[in-house]
Amino acid sequence: MVERKYFLVQISGESAFSHYVTGSEVARRCHLHPDLLERLVNLGLIDYVDRDVNGEAIFHMEVIPLVRRIMRLRNQLGVNYAGIGVILELMDRIETLENHIRELEDGMLGYG
Repeated sequence: MVERKYFLVQISGESAFSHYVTGSEVARRCHLHPDLLERLVNLGLIDYVDRDVNGEAIFHMEVIPLVRRIMRLRNQLGVNYAGIGVILELMDRIETLENHIRELEDGMLGYG
């Protein structure tokens, strides 16, 4: 039997580009065709940060869970793209209101 030794490796620092991914990477991670990703951009459901020298869209990493949510709404619930836009906007407003309520509650507890 061969004894194996493992070493803990720490990678220091983050690349300036670590928070960004290409459109093809988003499509791969979300199991989409790149054309569908482009369609989501054209519909205004997602937005890219910039384009690289080859013209490929560059997205912030946060778009990956958003695309997955969009595809769940579309595929599992049968919501059309216009409805998805409304749902996403309402979900964002709810989250903002919940955060505001939490801040108010925290402030009230501080005065008690």
